[in-house]
Amino acid sequence: MSNDVKFINTSSEVKKTMVKLSKSALRAAAKVAGKAIRENTEKYTGRLAKQVGYWARIDRRTGQPELQIGYYSKSQARKKGKSPSHANPAWQEFGIKAHVISIKKANTMSDGKINYGKTVTHPGTRGRSILRDSVFNNIDAIQEAQKEYLSALNKEIKAAGGKIVESEEIEDAWERYV
Repeated sequence: MSNDVKFINTSSEVKKTMVKLSKSALRAAAKVAGKAIRENTEKYTGRLAKQVGYWARIDRRTGQPELQIGYYSKSQARKKGKSPSHANPAWQEFGIKAHVISIKKANTMSDGKINYGKTVTHPGTRGRSILRDSVFNNIDAIQEAQKEYLSALNKEIKAAGGKIVESEEIEDAWERYV
């Protein structure tokens, strides 16, 4: 016995409805995750937290809906009318190695009060994994947000004559890259 889903009705309307409900479920999950990411982002100026964005789209190769959550680039933030952060979001997410900052054109580095000289040794920072931790710590809230759309999707699949096999196993996508 195979676990394939077989459809009796393969009309384009049913397929469009299924894709629409899947994308809506992903958007609902993104709203919950985006709020958690904004809360967990350090707010020195508050600009980086305002650059959190999400994209629910259909993968052209597989035809499956997918969700991407991340930070807008500086140009994307400007297009959306937001003040972009001077800090790169990757610095906070992955950390920075210790390094030397030196100047080329000015005589010395200064913040107006303190004169730092021609070079400064930056101690580096640890990565905080804000995106990943915010999603994993709020899995229950994300599943609750998706529940309404997924139940409507299940009804649509059942109406089309499909069979649904549910599993509780959650795959940790991060383990593939570690």
